[in-house]
Amino acid sequence: MSRKANRQRGAIAHGTGHAISRYLAALQESYPASKGETRVVVRPDRSVIVTAPLPARAHERMRLFDQMAEVGTRLLLETDHYILLSGR
Repeated sequence: MSRKANRQRGAIAHGTGHAISRYLAALQESYPASKGETRVVVRPDRSVIVTAPLPARAHERMRLFDQMAEVGTRLLLETDHYILLSGR
């Protein structure tokens, strides 16, 4: 998990650290290749963008996006923090 120090402090200051940890754990469980390759950015509006390399096959990418959208929706309802996956 790669984060710049000022962005990490911002996430913790806004109380999103636990939600981000849960999201990253789910991402790494669903797609182990993302481990150590993710970047997290907390935007001024408190939304969180998790960027990771994505599977090469379209079917696998869509399945991953679907799974992480479910995780993100659950976390939004539980924690009021908006987290979404972006590919690079």
